This record gives sequence, C-alpha cells and structure tokens, in this order.
Amino acid sequence: MKKLILLAGAVLCLMSCKKFLAEKTQSDVVPKTAKDFGEILYTNGYPDKEQLLQQYLLFMDDDVQCYNGSLLADMQIMVTGNAPAYQWQPNFIDECSRTGSDDYGSFNSWSIYYKLILGTNVALQYMDNSIGSATEKAQYKGEAYALRAFYYFNLVNLYAAPYNDSTTTPDKSPGVPLKLDANLTEQPLERNSVKEVYTQITSDLDSAIYYLGINKSEQKLYRISHVAVHLLASRVYLYMEQWDKAIANADYVIANHPQLMDLNNWGYPDPDNKPIIGVGNVETLWYYGSKYEHCPTSSTMAYDVSADLRNCFESNDLRTAVFFMIRPDELKPYVLKDYLNEKNSVNLGVGPDGQYNMGSSWRSAEAYLNRAEAYVQLYKTKGDGNAAQQALLNLNQLRAKRFDPSSFTPWTIHPANELLQMCRDERRRELFTEGTHRWMDLRRYGMPEISHYYMPTITTTQRYTLKKHDPQYTLPIPNAVLRLNRALVQNPQMGSLRQPD
Repeated sequence: MKKLILLAGAVLCLMSCKKFLAEKTQSDVVPKTAKDFGEILYTNGYPDKEQLLQQYLLFMDDDVQCYNGSLLADMQIMVTGNAPAYQWQPNFIDECSRTGSDDYGSFNSWSIYYKLILGTNVALQYMDNSIGSATEKAQYKGEAYALRAFYYFNLVNLYAAPYNDSTTTPDKSPGVPLKLDANLTEQPLERNSVKEVYTQITSDLDSAIYYLGINKSEQKLYRISHVAVHLLASRVYLYMEQWDKAIANADYVIANHPQLMDLNNWGYPDPDNKPIIGVGNVETLWYYGSKYEHCPTSSTMAYDVSADLRNCFESNDLRTAVFFMIRPDELKPYVLKDYLNEKNSVNLGVGPDGQYNMGSSWRSAEAYLNRAEAYVQLYKTKGDGNAAQQALLNLNQLRAKRFDPSSFTPWTIHPANELLQMCRDERRRELFTEGTHRWMDLRRYGMPEISHYYMPTITTTQRYTLKKHDPQYTLPIPNAVLRLNRALVQNPQMGSLRQPD
C-alpha cells in the first residue's frame, strides 16, 4: 500500500510535465535534459498560485481577532468553520471538518510539504546525468536545495519543538522524517531528531549558496536567487541562535539588495498597484504561493487584524495607513472588522512577465530585522556596545522608511533586554500575516501565553488561552498521515477539547 502511495506521488510529479512529454514518442517519455528536470522542479517543487501551505496559521497567532455581528446573521459558518484552529484545538483539522470549514482540506501541511520535497528530490537526483550545460544544472540544483531547505525548515517548526526549546535539546527532540531521494520504498519513515533535520537544512543551504553563487544570474522573482537563499540562511541561523552566521548572511542580502520601500506619500492602501506583497515592491526577493494563504475565503468577514496588533504601533507609524486600514465610521454599517489587512489582495490576474499574481514574499526588510536581532543578542550575551549600535543602525534604517521624516525620532541605546523587546515588536509590526513569521517567532521566544476572544454568537464572547509552553505550540501530525505511516509517533497533545476560560 505504501509503495503504491509513493508511486502515485511520483506519477503526479511527472504528470505535470505532460506539456513537453505529450508530443514525444512512447520511447521518449522519460525526461532527459536539464531543462526537463528544471521544468519538473518548477511545476512540482515550487508552490504555485493555487498552493496553500499553512493557511490555518492565520488563525493561531496573536495578530488575529474574531468578529461577529448582524451582518453575519445568515453566514455564521464564517465564524464557526475555522474556529477549532482559532481555539488551538487538538486535531483541529478533523474538528474543522466537523464544523463545516471549506478550508480544512488544505490544512495538512505535512503532506503538502513532502509532495513538494519529492519534486526537489527528483530534480536533484537526476540533474547531474541530464543533458545540459554545467551552468544550467548548477542553477536548477541551487534552487532545488534552497527549496528543500525551506520546506524542511517549515516542517520542523510546525511539527516539532523549537530548536532552542528550554526543556530539551535538539538531539533529543523528535523532528520530522528526512527523505532525500526520489526512490520508492516500502520502509516506513521514522522521525529524525530536530538536530538532524537542522543539520540537513544547513547542509542544503550550503549547497544552494554554492550552486546559486556560480552564476549569480538575475532571476525572475518567482524563482529563488542567490540573494534570496542568503535571506533564508539568515532566518535559519537566527532560529539556531548562531548570531554571527545570521549576521553574515543578512550582510550578503543587504549588500546585494538594500532597497526598502518608502511609505511616505504612499497614499491610500493599494495592494494591487502598490503592493506590500508582490513583484511591484522594491523589497521583494522571492514571490510564491497563493493569495488565499492569508485570506481564507470562508472566513474573510469574521477574522482579521487584532486590536492587540494595532495597539503595538505608534500613532504616527505610516504602516497603520498602508499595511492595514482602520475601518472608517461610514463603513460601520457594512463592515464588522475594526481593522482590515491590506497587505494581501485576492487579485489573481496575470502580473509582470505573464506570471500569475501570487500571495507570499520574502522581503529585504527581514534581512534588516534578522541582522538587528542577532546584533542585539551579541550585545546581550557579550556586552558588545558596538553590536548594540549596529542593531540600532539597522532598526533605524528600516523605521525611517515607515515614518514621515518630520515625526521620525531615531531609537537610541537601551538596556539589552529592552532593546531586544523593541526589536521583536518591530519585527511583529513589519511582518504580520506574512508566511509563518509570527507563529514561529512566538515559539522561539519561549512560547508565551496568548489569548483569543471568540464570538460563537453575536451576543457571546469566550476567551481561549494558549498557555505558556502549551503542547499545541507544536502541531499534531495529521491523522491522515499517521494512518499511512505507523512508524510515526504523535506529538504530545491535550487529551480533550480546549474549553473557554
């Protein structure tokens, strides 16, 4: 059975290449050239405009709030459908199926990422013996290694304890299985340790940096470039608390792509023509995935930016008028939500270069934030005053683009713990609802207690609490996965449904 499942995955991987295989004879149906395997990588290893990766995370961090009211009188499913994710229920996928969510079918990130990993493994396994130039092969291999590192990084941060978990060590903490080839096997895959997974991630990053650095060609923004992979490396080493390596990789990004968008004179939020997420933003390093990743269609009217997030912005911060919109009084009869996220639009039309508009970005702003946080940690752990100044330089460079010059006051030196919190708050303001940032940041910050206020009816409000170091900070492996692989051990979970306080 397992062999058939893996075979089906491999067939699906190759099926997407039918556009260049269909016209060949029966004896020529096997891909042969580097371009062929590059096409397999692009169609099966990259997330496309319809690929949802971890949409449910939109409901789990502290940047989201539930709304209910008379406007939803006949659409309560918008509130209740994805409520199990918002309440951090164990087995939230099955619970969302029970509550009637239209989105739960895409909540199995485990299967989604391993399918994408298969696409990268096919390219890596067969690229060397394909027909093509060394430069062409190096480019595709670099992209494949970078993608595989990204996918394992997300998997281990969704389904395993944080690398820096204070209750254990990475070598003793169960991670996720490592599958590094495209070969079919009947052998059930057991979980590698968190340390082993991160060792593989950093090895893949080293390979990606090497191969993408051979040519350093200008890539379309929907393909990973030599600059983008260094951004991923800076993020990974930040999570591993290897501060010098996080800084060195962020240095590379900023040296090659220092651009920051200037929100001055931006005007009214315009995510289509002046996108925060997309190819039209000067900060964009890689653009991928679906617009609906951050805008689940079955809950758009009931969940959005939280008051807690809004309150962490200074009153003169331009992001409060560009990244989200404060509901004007004239819209109160028609819009429930107090704040509306404007980072992501749902325009799925064709953008520049004939490429469909997608939904997620890696931005150069993150490099400044990664570098600043790493410098703050050097200041905190070593008392390095120069590191503190470097952290402030990065933070002030970013913030200067987010305030009117007449009202901008650069930050000055603070005690290390205060400066670290300032840096983390700035990261939250800048990166909310982008990718997995906030949820995974909360995990590496020590998994603090957070609360969600849920409105099961128009007149009822309930408080749900994710306690400090709560087991649901590590997601359950989906039951559909466990049924197919009996070698997997489920993560510790609550024994019953979480109840309101």
